[in-house]
Amino acid sequence: ALDLEIIVRGDALQVADRGTGLLRSIPKTADGYDFAALAAFLRDEVKLRFPDATSVTILIEPEISYDTVVQVMDAVRVDTGIVDGRATQRELFPDISIGDAPP
Repeated sequence: ALDLEIIVRGDALQVADRGTGLLRSIPKTADGYDFAALAAFLRDEVKLRFPDATSVTILIEPEISYDTVVQVMDAVRVDTGIVDGRATQRELFPDISIGDAPP
């Protein structure tokens, strides 16, 4: 079973499974965090392998802004896209828990 964690660090968004470890690290760029890459990885790789999983824990380092936390929550909760010219939303991991990131 998947025990999904998103760890929000000062320099990266880390996607991990508590059982198996780091799945992907998405580095922060000069433009900031890449929330689209996070959502795409969750949609294209994690959700495909674990279609019934709905839970995620977001672990946050102390200096991370509230705005960043909200954007991470939005990226993990639903995937928005365009299908046949219409905006669509697909649920990814809507059951969110929040905690402090490990050192």
